[in-house]
Amino acid sequence: MNAAKKIRRFIEEGHDPQQMHVLKELAAALEMGRSFDLSQLYDIDMRYFDVAIDLLKDWRFDHHISSRSKLLEQLLTEIAPEQQAAISAEEVIATAQHASGDGGGKKKGKN
Repeated sequence: MNAAKKIRRFIEEGHDPQQMHVLKELAAALEMGRSFDLSQLYDIDMRYFDVAIDLLKDWRFDHHISSRSKLLEQLLTEIAPEQQAAISAEEVIATAQHASGDGGGKKKGKN
């Protein structure tokens, strides 16, 4: 379960409001690009601190994924139109399957 889901579950279960305030402030700061006073993390219990660290890790990972997506989008717009037309749907699907580890083929069993 990712950190955002954990925080939502903590809110729904009515966990300690003081602890939750820090997690909510951190989540809001990350989402809105605001500053956050890290010293607040010293005031929360280890269980909540671990969730805060997980939230930071998830945010960083998502940020990198977003950056890679934007780079890919930019690269695709810079490719000459004739090159874009040359890329078939089958090639795109095969590339996606290869990247996901699917390999694109079905395994055949012996009869």
